[in-house]
Amino acid sequence: MTLNIDDLVGRLAAQPLDRSLDGLELEVSRGIARRRADLNTGAALAPVRVASIGLALAMGVTAGGLAATTTASTPQQFSTFSVSAHLAPSTLLEGEE
Repeated sequence: MTLNIDDLVGRLAAQPLDRSLDGLELEVSRGIARRRADLNTGAALAPVRVASIGLALAMGVTAGGLAATTTASTPQQFSTFSVSAHLAPSTLLEGEE
């Protein structure tokens, strides 16, 4: 079974259009204008984004530094589930590897 490309194109040309192309150029132009406006808005808001990231970073470093200094300055409590549990006798009996 061989298909002739000319026959296929002829049958396709004979079929009616599934939608009208009226106003297509206008819609494309509107889409391009909308895309340009979005890019301009994004460029205008770039300094705000950078400033908000810098502020969030500064707040995080400040809060982390304060948490670290308060943790270091408080006396350590030794209990079964504390951070210093590596000094428990059960772990000291295992030996060094």
